[in-house]
Amino acid sequence: MKKILVLMFHPRLETSKVNKFLLNAMLEQQHVIVKNMYEIYPDFNIDVKAEQQDLLNADLMIMQHPFFWYAAPPLVKQWIDLVLEHGWAYGTGGDKLKGKKIMHIISSGGGFEIYRSEGKNLLT
Repeated sequence: MKKILVLMFHPRLETSKVNKFLLNAMLEQQHVIVKNMYEIYPDFNIDVKAEQQDLLNADLMIMQHPFFWYAAPPLVKQWIDLVLEHGWAYGTGGDKLKGKKIMHIISSGGGFEIYRSEGKNLLT
């Protein structure tokens, strides 16, 4: 069985129905490790080596986060910038994630109809 690492990035998880539902469903699965990143890193002081080791140990990594103002929460950006560093995840010698699968599960506060060209946000 493949090892699955889920990184939950929600700054106010207690207020999110869908993210709490997804979190609870994943916690019930075997071979799934779920990390609540805002709980682990409330000060944004990310342990880069520990995070990189977790990625090396996983076959599939899932980043789960909400869609805020057409972007990911700030800890997602901080994590990507620090953990997926040049020479480790990409660039010269950056082959540590070769063969790994990475996915995103993204939630929004609004329904499908809001994010259409005819919708409230006028997205085209």
